[in-house]
Amino acid sequence: MTEIIPFSKSSHPSGFTNAQFKQLDGLYLQAAAEKVLNYRAVDCDFDEGLATYTYYRAEKFKPYLQFVIRRVGPRTTMYEVYLEGKGRIAKSGIFQRAYEKLHAEIMTLMD
Repeated sequence: MTEIIPFSKSSHPSGFTNAQFKQLDGLYLQAAAEKVLNYRAVDCDFDEGLATYTYYRAEKFKPYLQFVIRRVGPRTTMYEVYLEGKGRIAKSGIFQRAYEKLHAEIMTLMD
């Protein structure tokens, strides 16, 4: 089976890297330290080319924020951010743009 969402440093620029995953996780850890987020879930469906990183205020609550990594072509990855009650608030082919929107939403929670 070929790897749909590469996690290695040698991946094509459109692939999702380990460093990017660490950025998402680091953001959760920062919010958890401030006690504004208390649970997270990471799901990968390699057959569908889809990975999600979901942030919760508490385990039994609805997802508050979700970062979606979706393969939309053989060499293209899309990054999306969803916010509870608003739906999709960011969509980009560039990880950093979607991450910045996610970061801004979490910083708003911590204020």
